[in-house]
Formats: sequence, structure tokens, C-alpha cells
Amino acid sequence: MPKFVFLLKEGSFDEYSPEQMQKIVEKYVGWSKKLREDGTYLAGEELSGNGRTVTIKNGKVIDGPFAETKESVGGFWMIETDNLDKAVEISRSCPHLDFNGVVEVREVIPH
Repeated sequence: MPKFVFLLKEGSFDEYSPEQMQKIVEKYVGWSKKLREDGTYLAGEELSGNGRTVTIKNGKVIDGPFAETKESVGGFWMIETDNLDKAVEISRSCPHLDFNGVVEVREVIPH
């Protein structure tokens, strides 16, 4: 069965109190639990903002990611389901969308 990754991008969380953030985290945990119960969940984690993107430009190493860019990926889920349309349908219930986030759905190509 095909595997898909949901890449969580963007999102607005700065304006929430610690108590509100705890409730938001509980939404994400609950969504993971639902994916497990549905039998589609394979993996998922929040990503640290301390990573690096390494490229070579003019012989110099340039690093990132930079938190101020919209391209920053804050987390991921990996699921297993029938096809891309079903994966997109599942992604529409991701709590990240409730916080001005973007969920990019990509199929994993096994090698």
C-alpha cells in the first residue's frame, strides 16, 4: 500500500498562552491517536527549529533553515493509505490547518 508524508508548514502559534498551547498540542496528539486507530499511522513528530539546510553556492556552504521563511517545516506525519486522493482527504482533518498552517502531501517512493 502506498505511503504518504504530510509536511507541516507555516502556522501561527505566537499569540497563544501556555495553557492554550497545551490544548493545541492535545489536538495534534488526538489526531495522531485517530490515525493509529484508523490503521493509517506510520510515524510522526514535531521538528526542532535548530536544523540546517546545507547547499553549496560558489564553493561556500550556506546553511538554514531560517524560521522567518514560509518554507520552514515544523513537523510531519507518515501514513499508509490507498492513493493520493485518500491521503489528501485524510490531511484535510489535520489540526495544523486550524492555525493558518499548510499541509503538503507527498507520496513516498520506495527504493
